[in-house]
Amino acid sequence: MMFKKIASTFIIKIIIAVINLAIVVVLSQAIGAAGKGEASLIITSIAMILLFCNMIGGSSLVYFVPRNNIFQLFLLSNAWSLLVCGLAYIVFNCFTLVSAELILPVILLSLINSFLSTNLTIILGKEMITVHNLLSLLQAVIGITVLWLMVRGMDRTNIGSYLISLYASMAGVLAASCFYIFRIIKDDHAGKERGLALKLITYGSYSQAGHVMKFMSFRCTYYMLSGYSGEGMLGIFSNGVSLVESVFLISNSIATFLYPRVSNSADLNESKTLTARLTRVSILLCITALIPLLLLPASFYTWLFGSEFAGVRGVILILAPGILFYNIALVIGHYFSGTGKFSINTWANLTGLLTTVILALIIYPAFGMTEVGIISTISYFTTSAVVIWYFSKETGSSFLNLVPGSTDIKWLYREGRAAFSTRTDPEEQ
Repeated sequence: MMFKKIASTFIIKIIIAVINLAIVVVLSQAIGAAGKGEASLIITSIAMILLFCNMIGGSSLVYFVPRNNIFQLFLLSNAWSLLVCGLAYIVFNCFTLVSAELILPVILLSLINSFLSTNLTIILGKEMITVHNLLSLLQAVIGITVLWLMVRGMDRTNIGSYLISLYASMAGVLAASCFYIFRIIKDDHAGKERGLALKLITYGSYSQAGHVMKFMSFRCTYYMLSGYSGEGMLGIFSNGVSLVESVFLISNSIATFLYPRVSNSADLNESKTLTARLTRVSILLCITALIPLLLLPASFYTWLFGSEFAGVRGVILILAPGILFYNIALVIGHYFSGTGKFSINTWANLTGLLTTVILALIIYPAFGMTEVGIISTISYFTTSAVVIWYFSKETGSSFLNLVPGSTDIKWLYREGRAAFSTRTDPEEQ
């Protein structure tokens, strides 16, 4: 059953989100706002390197898995990751993005994470959604367990404890995922294709160009905020971002199902209808998730993270409208990725990047939390508007087709009851 798969993915992602929140809480209480800001720069830098690694081996790999030799895809992706991480080591030594003692850990973690990302993407491309979700859950569980032992058990309240937890979680799940990858490779009988590397780079570049621009739109402000207002201010802002962006687990849960379904479907009209329906459902669930975050008082966040984090609620209030709108683009964007139209997401993210750059130049050098939050929100809106416009043009329907109504609420209720009923779906027998 479609909704049952989405629901199970959503539940696991909720658990992962709660664990990730626990990691943020433990870190914030142990090392304060400045330390949390440094941790945010580490994760942001790893994510930036991974974007370039994923030009071969990223989300576009889902499109190739049903069509090409898995072992060939596996080798090409990992060889490319080695090359990118080698170049990243040189770049990070030339530019002060993180402190000198963190450069090597950032590069090594990026390489491990890239290998893991390739494995998880291949697994997702084979529509092994349950395995994909459980491995993602395992990574979060290992991360919080190791961090808790280091901070609470061994009283090591420094950034080194966080690095150790990252090594343990990424390397542990990489080893576990290899078990499934080797089975997939063994059972795969597709022939090798000449020129596949060039095709991967072409498709991957289209896909990742959009992700790179999205990263620069929404995360380059981290480096601005750290540089002009300090790592303490970044620590507060990043905690607000982590909380409000947690609602993306809704659209990501839907996308985890939608992307491989569209990629493996031969019925384009059915894919369009399914995308519109799931987009409306995503909006309903996103609004429901945002309401508690908006209603909680500032005192709750200082209790949760520590006295230095009083500004977290203000960050959430500024970002919430853009997050809601961008939730729409995330679902629809995976429809375009599933149909191989990666350039649309690229154009949308380019619009968002240009918005960020123009607004940053206007307010320079006033990079405080409020200013950075407003820039991010406007960028979310402009990026989403482009994706929605392309989807409306392709389907021949207006934006109103994406506005949820009573029929969507009834559908959500009906499918939700069916998903959690004890009766077995005949299609799953």
